[in-house]
Amino acid sequence: MSALSHIGFRAYFVAAVPLVQALWAQRVTLGWLAWDVSGSAPFVGLIAALGLAPMLVSGPIFGVLVDRADIRRALFATSISMALLLALAALLAGGPGLGRWGLAGLALAIGVVTSAHHPVRMSLGPRLVPRAEVPSVVALSALNFNLARLLAPVLTGIAIAAFGAVATLWASALLYLPMLVAIRWMDPRPLSARATQGSIGAGIAEAARYLWTTPVARQAVILTAAMAILVRGYLELLPVMAEGVHARGAEGLGWLTAAAGAGALLAAMAKTMGAGQAETGTSRATLAILVAGIASLSALGASVSWQGALVWTAVAGFASTFCGVSFQAAVQQALPDDLRGRVMSLWVVVGIGAVAIGSGLLGWLAGPFDLPTVLRWAGAVGAGMAALLVLPSLRRAAT
Repeated sequence: MSALSHIGFRAYFVAAVPLVQALWAQRVTLGWLAWDVSGSAPFVGLIAALGLAPMLVSGPIFGVLVDRADIRRALFATSISMALLLALAALLAGGPGLGRWGLAGLALAIGVVTSAHHPVRMSLGPRLVPRAEVPSVVALSALNFNLARLLAPVLTGIAIAAFGAVATLWASALLYLPMLVAIRWMDPRPLSARATQGSIGAGIAEAARYLWTTPVARQAVILTAAMAILVRGYLELLPVMAEGVHARGAEGLGWLTAAAGAGALLAAMAKTMGAGQAETGTSRATLAILVAGIASLSALGASVSWQGALVWTAVAGFASTFCGVSFQAAVQQALPDDLRGRVMSLWVVVGIGAVAIGSGLLGWLAGPFDLPTVLRWAGAVGAGMAALLVLPSLRRAAT
């Protein structure tokens, strides 16, 4: 937790706690409003997709712009834009109503702002501390994210039930305001003039070349994609496991989601204490957890008990977060500041795209073969392939 000793990052982190709560709260609230307006599960899914899809398209463009902008002004712009969008949503929902088209437009606008905010936060935090403490920044950010992942949906549900969706939207907007104040204490490292050169396309291409030609970054991206396709892909199919396999309904889905979140939170806490951290590159412990995490899918598929499903889902949540934080820290620690926005925006694209591919593929295969069978094979084959990928690194570490 050494990054908190620096006043700039400490101010950023304290303000990021309510901001990340707001990110989760607005997702839950918009989903509730979508259901309230339509009563249609596909429409709720569309609203969720519109909030994420811009990250695949506009995210890399904003990554280039972030590497060329005053990062504090960029943070102010994304924070105030999100607060204003939520305030507008509250005014419309409390007045004439949003309706389907209004919700769709709002979700898309929030998705665009979010696609700009991600490269901002992933670039700013590491620039507020010495390079040696970048892994602390990544671990603390993961801890904040996973705490919000556990708490925010519950608190948002309570707020909607007690005060209504409009009041919850106003509260979410207010949670962005501490960041506007905290900016005054932030003093990020300046960027080189090189970051402002060339077209947007050339900037994205330069980031892609860095990821491919830098061994640590290339390995991290490949292994992150593998983990996202298999383990994160399963975590997107928890409703199928809860009801389709164990007939536990919505309550069972809540328990599985909590198990995955508890595993992720435990991993984030372990990372803040320095577990599995290497001075450079990726540690042997992280590579071992990667293989074990993928292999745990086979145990999950073979388990016939509900308790087993909870335990192995928690293991999957732990492995996914532990490896994700470790790989990101390995990339961020060696990453030049004037490439951070671009490279990390592509990182987000790979992560989201891999999860979409994994959940779609596993879900499609679960139709004719059933989910436990698919998980048994995915865990066995995936762990074998992952072991082959990490074996050269383990041999180098041993020597």
